[in-house]
Amino acid sequence: MDSIQDWTLRPLVCAVLAAISSPVYANEVTRLEEVVVTATREETPLNQAPISIGKVNEQQIDQLRPTFIGQVLDQIPGVHMTNLGNEQHNMSIRQPMSYSAVYQYLEDGIPIRPVGIFNHNALYEINLAGNNGIEVVRGPASSLYGSNAVGGAVNFTTAAPSSNPYFSTSIQASDQGYRRVDLAASDSWGDTGLRIAGYYADRGASWQDYNEMDKVSLTARLDHWLSDSALWKTTLTYSKLNTDMPGTLNETDFNTRPGFSYQTFTYRDVEALRASTGIEGQFNRGGFTSATVYYRNNSTNQLPSYLIFNLGPDSAAGRTTENSFTSLGLSAFHRQQWGNFKLLVGGLLEESPNDQGETALLIKRDPKTGKYLSYKTGAVRRDYHVDLSNQALYADASYQFDHGLGLSAGLRYDGVKYDYTNYLKPSLITGAPSQTQTFASSSPKINLTWQASPELFMYGGYSQGFTPPDISTLYSSAVVPDLKSATFDQFEFGTRWQPNQDLNLNAAVYRLNGQDELVNYSIEPGKSFPRNAGKTLHEGVELGANWQATTAWSVRLAGQYARHSYVQYQPSPLENYAGKDIPAAPNWQGTLEIAYQPIQGARIALETAYLGPYWMDSPNTVQYEGYTLFNLRGEYQYKAWTLWAQVLNLANSHYAEIASSSYKGQGLHNGNTQDSYSVGAPRTFVFGMSYAFDGKGAAK
Repeated sequence: MDSIQDWTLRPLVCAVLAAISSPVYANEVTRLEEVVVTATREETPLNQAPISIGKVNEQQIDQLRPTFIGQVLDQIPGVHMTNLGNEQHNMSIRQPMSYSAVYQYLEDGIPIRPVGIFNHNALYEINLAGNNGIEVVRGPASSLYGSNAVGGAVNFTTAAPSSNPYFSTSIQASDQGYRRVDLAASDSWGDTGLRIAGYYADRGASWQDYNEMDKVSLTARLDHWLSDSALWKTTLTYSKLNTDMPGTLNETDFNTRPGFSYQTFTYRDVEALRASTGIEGQFNRGGFTSATVYYRNNSTNQLPSYLIFNLGPDSAAGRTTENSFTSLGLSAFHRQQWGNFKLLVGGLLEESPNDQGETALLIKRDPKTGKYLSYKTGAVRRDYHVDLSNQALYADASYQFDHGLGLSAGLRYDGVKYDYTNYLKPSLITGAPSQTQTFASSSPKINLTWQASPELFMYGGYSQGFTPPDISTLYSSAVVPDLKSATFDQFEFGTRWQPNQDLNLNAAVYRLNGQDELVNYSIEPGKSFPRNAGKTLHEGVELGANWQATTAWSVRLAGQYARHSYVQYQPSPLENYAGKDIPAAPNWQGTLEIAYQPIQGARIALETAYLGPYWMDSPNTVQYEGYTLFNLRGEYQYKAWTLWAQVLNLANSHYAEIASSSYKGQGLHNGNTQDSYSVGAPRTFVFGMSYAFDGKGAAK
C-alpha cells in the first residue's frame, strides 16, 4: 500500500501530527486554564482529563470562520470529517471514514438523536453559531453516554448569555455561490440572561452541477440563576436544510469532468427541533446535581442519489424515503464527593416513536450523458412504525491517592427496545412481520491517572462500548437481517506535557477490538448491506502540539497514524478478507497550521491538510492516493469591525473527499461501473465582514 508519495510525505506528516489547545494571540498576557465537561459530565481541567479528549474553543472557531463543521473538528488529533457537500458528511474517529452508527453526537451532554435512529449526516442539525466550543472524546465513552459512543462522543456546548448587552452580525460570500448571514444578540437582567444566535446560508450556481442549497438555523438559550450555585437552563435549537444531492461520479467522469452530475431531481429536506430545560448546581455540601427534560421533533424527506441504481442504458430504479420521530426524555445525575473520593450516579429514560416509509421509483436515463431525466412513482415498499424506548443507569467512581495517583471506574447498563409495526402485508419487498426486538448491554471502564509533575500528566485504561443495529438497518432491507449488537474493547495510554505556557504536547496510543462489528458490504456502487463483520482491529497513535514560537509566530499540529483491519470477515464462501485493511481507512491523516500576527488585530495562517492513501475495496486491490490541501486565511480586526478572506484549496488540487469500489478482486476491474468518487471542491475564495457590539462599542 505504501506509495512513493506516502513515504515522501510520511516524515513530514509524522513530525506534524498533533493535538490542539487554544492558539495564543500576541497581545494576550495571561491564559485561562482550559476546562472540559464531556470527560466526566462536569468541569474538569483539560490537562487532567482521564481519557483522550480534544477541544476546540470559541476563539478557534472565530479564527476559522467555518462554513462546514469539519473545518473545525479536523483541528483535533484523530478526527477527520468527510465533506459530502452542503453540510452533509461522514466521520472518522478511531474508525474508518464511516457511515455506521459508531458515534454519539450531543449538545450540552444530551444526544441530538435517539439511539437506534443514527444518521451519519446528523451534524447538519447543529447550529454552530449557537455554540462556544466542541469537545471530542475519542474511543468508547459508553459508560457515561451510552450506545453508539464507540468511535467517540462529540459534544457541542451552547454559549451562555453575556452579562452585558451584546450584538454581532456578519456576512460572507464565496466565488462558488455560497452566501451566509449570521446574527447574535445577548443580555442579562439581574439573575436572568438570554442569548439568541443563528444564521441563514444558501448556495447558488457553483463549480458543480445541481448543487444548490439553503439552510436556516437558530439557537436560543435562557439562563436563570436560582441561587449563586444553582442554574435553571433552557435551550431551543431549530434547523431547516434543503439541498440538492449531486451524488458521486465514476472514474472517467471524476478525472475528466469533475463538476458534472448525473442528477437532476435528487434532494434532501431536513427539519429538526430540539428543546430542553433543566436545573444543575450544588444543592448539598460536596454534591453536584443535574436533571434535564428534553424534547425532539425531527423529519427527513429525501430522494437520495445513493438509492438510484441503473437497470440499463436508459432506465434506473430509485426510492424516496421519509423518516420522522419525536422524543421525550429525562437525563439526570448526581455527583457526591467525600474527601478524595467521588461517586457519580445517573440515568436516562427516553421514548421516541418513529415512522418510516419508502416509495419505489422508475427513472428515465439519458444513455448518452448518463443523466437521470425524470421519474414515475411506483409502489410503496416500506411503511412502518417503531416505538423506540431506551432506559439506562450508570455509575462512575474515582479516588485520588497520594503522590498524584488517581483511579476511576465506571459501569453503564443500557436497554433498547424496538416495537415494530408493519402497515403493509409482509413480504420480501415490503418487509418483515410486526415484531419486538430488544438489545441490552453493560459497558464497563477503568482508568488510572498520574500527575507526575505540575507539567506532566499520564493516563491509561480499559473501556468497552457497544452499538445495537439501528432501525433502518433492521427494517429497511429486503428482509430483517439476523444482526446483533457490536461490542468494542479498548486499551489506551496517553500523556499531556506542558513544560511552559508557550508549548503544549500530548499523545495517545490505543488498541480497539471490535466483535460482531456492523460493516456495510457493497455488492455494486450504491448497493450495500449490513453484516456483523466478525472481528475487527483498530489501533493507532494520536500526537499533538501547540507552540507559541514567538510573540508573532505560532504553530498548531493535529493528526494520527492508524490502521483499521479485518481480523475475521468472510461475507461469502469465495470471499475472505481476514488480515485485510478496511476500506476508506488511510494510515496517515493530519493538519498543520502556521500563523503569523504582524500587528495587533491582524492574523495570517497557512494550513496544510493531509489524507494518506487508502484501499477503496475490501480485497485491497483498488487504491485511492489521498490528497494534500493548502488553505490560506487572513483577518484584520479594528475596534468593532473584522474583515477576513480565505483561499481554500489554494493549489486548486483535484481530489476526492471519499472514494469507494465494489470490486471483489476477481475478474477485470472496471472503474466506470465499480468505482465511485465524491468530488472535492476546487480553489475557493471566501470574503467576509463582521461587526460586534458589547455595550461599550468594542469588539468581542
